Amino acid sequence: MHDPGKISGLQMVYLLINVVGATALVFLPGLTASIAGRDAWVAPLLATLPGFYVILVITALGRRFPDRTIVQYIEKLLGPWLGKIIAFFYVLFFLHVNGVIVREFGELVAATIMPQTPQVVYATLMVAVCSYGVYQGLEVIARVMELVYPMMFTLFGLILILVSGHMQLANLFPMLQHDFKTIIRASLNPIAWRGEVFLLGMSFPYLARSDLARRNGIIAVLVIGLILTLNAIACTAVFGVTTGRLNFATFELVRLAGFGTFLTRLDAIWIIIWIVGIFGKVALFHYAAIMGTVQLLRLKDHRTVIVPLSILLIALSLSQFENLTEMVAWITGPWIPYAYLFEMGIPTVLLLLAFLREKSAFKRNP
Repeated sequence: MHDPGKISGLQMVYLLINVVGATALVFLPGLTASIAGRDAWVAPLLATLPGFYVILVITALGRRFPDRTIVQYIEKLLGPWLGKIIAFFYVLFFLHVNGVIVREFGELVAATIMPQTPQVVYATLMVAVCSYGVYQGLEVIARVMELVYPMMFTLFGLILILVSGHMQLANLFPMLQHDFKTIIRASLNPIAWRGEVFLLGMSFPYLARSDLARRNGIIAVLVIGLILTLNAIACTAVFGVTTGRLNFATFELVRLAGFGTFLTRLDAIWIIIWIVGIFGKVALFHYAAIMGTVQLLRLKDHRTVIVPLSILLIALSLSQFENLTEMVAWITGPWIPYAYLFEMGIPTVLLLLAFLREKSAFKRNP
């Protein structure tokens, strides 16, 4: 099998932040505000705790199977037949979700800067670039994220400073006006998004310091929580309760950022850097689907399946939804239990099985 290289602890942190933030930063403010109004900023905070849980479960499994991905140790824990079936569903999950991510990219670009361009153009270009990244290996994708994310953090901080003049603290009050049930309902979607850090289970064998995976994963979840909370507060402070009616609240926020006549059009810079972030997320999901396929079929080289799976990914991105409204309906509905099952439910069962096997082995060999 082609050597994917090794990724450092910092690169892993950036990959995990990006796998959630690349799309959550764009879509979540509007989705959570449509349910919780001014209290939308609480939702990403609550989602941080399940994010920690996912990291704890995945790293616990990784420590027990340090040289295997989740697709590989599923077969070991569930047996050759059931294990292959569940592993196959994981590959389908990676492909399916990635099709949605590619479509999210196309819908944002179409809605903001290039409305006349067909979706097939966006999907083909993004998948082609990501396929080339996967062809080069996981380490190359990680290096791109390591290069881009310091600029992303700097730009995000600059935007918050530049839009501060548009913020009205009155828009944040009264705080916690919704009951706890409503806030929990608003947090269900952020939890599903936060659970995407479980992709660590597909890259665990390629970490340069797997012993630091849990620490780095927790750092990534904390940073994601901080960024999404600050973004939700900023959007609410600027747009108030109308945030819930904006499909791309963060992009509207960026459009307001500027200083005088010489520091303007930061939205163009943000779009460019965000596209690189989407590249990282799509490439990581695509890598997981390709490596999962290779491991499931016992192939020698992951590059042999890149083209067919890339074509399938483009088809999935174009065929799932007719328009943005349908996509948002899926994200706020079926996506939530679907994500919980693969990100938290099955990994939890796998960890329990691994624990029972260890306990049984200890009783036989005290």
